[in-house]
Amino acid sequence: MNVFVVIVTFNGAAWIRGALQSLRESRHPCTAVVVDNASTDQTAEIVRREFPEAVLLETGANLGFGRGNNLGIRHALNERADAVFLLNQDAYVTPDAIGDMVAFLAAEPAFDIVTPLHCSPDLSQVDPQTQRGYLQRYASRYLSDACIGQVQPYYPIHGINAAAWMLRSRVWTNVGGFDPLYFMYGEDDDLIARFAFHGHRTALLPASRIVHLRAKSPRPPQSWWQVTRGRCERARSGLLIDMKRPDGRLSGQLMRLIADGLVRPFGNLLNDHDLQDFVAAIWATGRVLSELPRIRRHAQLCATPGAHFLGDDAR
Repeated sequence: MNVFVVIVTFNGAAWIRGALQSLRESRHPCTAVVVDNASTDQTAEIVRREFPEAVLLETGANLGFGRGNNLGIRHALNERADAVFLLNQDAYVTPDAIGDMVAFLAAEPAFDIVTPLHCSPDLSQVDPQTQRGYLQRYASRYLSDACIGQVQPYYPIHGINAAAWMLRSRVWTNVGGFDPLYFMYGEDDDLIARFAFHGHRTALLPASRIVHLRAKSPRPPQSWWQVTRGRCERARSGLLIDMKRPDGRLSGQLMRLIADGLVRPFGNLLNDHDLQDFVAAIWATGRVLSELPRIRRHAQLCATPGAHFLGDDAR
């Protein structure tokens, strides 16, 4: 199986060596595609100098996680990849991980997406955020089996965060790529909902492991408004996920938008007295309302098969 590994980077000089070296040491061959979102550190130079076997695509601007991945996915599809594996810049694979996932897809045609177990900060621990956000919600049977020492080779799962996904190429041509409505946060949950809507099943392979370091680039001190803008972006993404569900009804979505974007922030303000969170939430709600026509167009588009956001409609 011809596997392309897409890694989106932004100021990832501290971690990109680990990611690419792990791919170099993978027992199943793969082609690394690094999409650099205009890093201001040495990320691109490290890739060029130390990993000449990798394909380096330099965007010239920070396109965000989703749009950056879309460029790499499109390159992989153009090169006739059988499968595309998404890997975070601050993550690395074990030598057998890619081969294990390839073997699973070859043996289980009913599944189109497979994910390894996400560990952090090393292979001795499950990533806490993955456990809370996905395993406890969508893989309770796996957790139960793990407690009594009867772990099965794989488990169907609704989804897991996009730090490490392997997908058959046909999924991208049927469902499309990441929606450019999202700059950061929530773009993977949006795509997970679309996978399920279009009937593509996901499996978790507990014995296949990657390490997601959960590292962040150093940032200068931020002003009150800069922090608020970041919280607004996260709140907006949470609202978008619901507004964009392919099977959602506009009336119900608007009611939830009012509840989650207006009523709940007022209640939280009265309870927590956190003015910054309140401002971020109301700001996010205003942005979603102003973007509603575009959001609805994207929701309708995502409800139809096609390689959306990977071609001329990339924006």
